[in-house]
Amino acid sequence: MELLFLPFFLAILFGGIGRLIHQGNAATWLNGYNTLTPEEQAAFDLSGYLKLQRRFFDGLAMGLFLWGLLGGLVYSRLVPIPEAMYDLYRLWSAPVTLFWTLGGLAWFTWTYRDRLPSPPGLRWLAPGVLLGALVLVTVLMWAGDRPSELSMHPDGLRISGMYSTDLPWETIASIDTVATVPPIRFKINGFADGFSAKGYFKTKSGTKVKLFVRHNEKPILRIHRKLGAGSSNQTCPVYYSNRAAWHYERILQEKPAVATRP
Repeated sequence: MELLFLPFFLAILFGGIGRLIHQGNAATWLNGYNTLTPEEQAAFDLSGYLKLQRRFFDGLAMGLFLWGLLGGLVYSRLVPIPEAMYDLYRLWSAPVTLFWTLGGLAWFTWTYRDRLPSPPGLRWLAPGVLLGALVLVTVLMWAGDRPSELSMHPDGLRISGMYSTDLPWETIASIDTVATVPPIRFKINGFADGFSAKGYFKTKSGTKVKLFVRHNEKPILRIHRKLGAGSSNQTCPVYYSNRAAWHYERILQEKPAVATRP
C-alpha cells in the first residue's frame, strides 16, 4: 500500500526540481554548469536550458501524478474494474512508475546531451548511467515478480528463484495455511512491489519472516522451523503463496507428521 504514494512523492520531487534551479543559483547548484569556466558560462544559453529543463520536469511530474491518481482510484475501488485487470494493474504499478522516471530522465539526457551544461566529454555519462540503471531495474523487476517454485525432495522442501531457500524435513516444526501474512513494518533484505514480496521482512510485532508471496494468491503456506539446539531465539517462519493449497495437500499426503499444527 505504501507504493501507492510513490508516484505522488516523485511528482512533487520532480516538480520541485524543475523550479529549484534558477539563474541566481545555477552557478552553484546546476550540475555541469558549476564546473564551467566563467567564459564557458557566459557562452552557454542558461535561460533557454532552464526553460527546457523546467518543461521536462513538469511533464515528468504530471505523468507521475496522473498514474498515482489512477492507482488511488483503482485501490479505493472508486473505479470498478474486473479482478483480472486489477491484478494486471498491481503487476505493472511499480514498473510503470520506475520506467517512466528512469526512462524519462534517460531520454532527456540523451536527446539534449549537446545542450547539457557540462564538458563535451562528460555528456554521454548521464544517459549511460541512467540506461544502465533502467536495465538493472528491469532485471530486478523481472526476477522479483517471477513465481518462486516450491519442490519436494526426499530430504525436504526447496523454494527456488530469488532468495531461494532449502528446508530440510528435520528443521520443519509444522506446516499450515493462513489467509494473510502478518502486518509488515519494514523490509530487511528483500524485494517488494505492488504485486509480490520476497526475502526477509520484519513484522509489526517484531518477528522476522521470510516471504515468497504474490499478493493476489491465497491461501498462504506457513512453514514453522524448529529452534536450533540450545537456542532461545525466535525462528524465522516462511510464507509461500504460489499454488499453496495444492502443495499443502501434497505435503499432508507424503509427510503427514510434519503438518501437525492447525
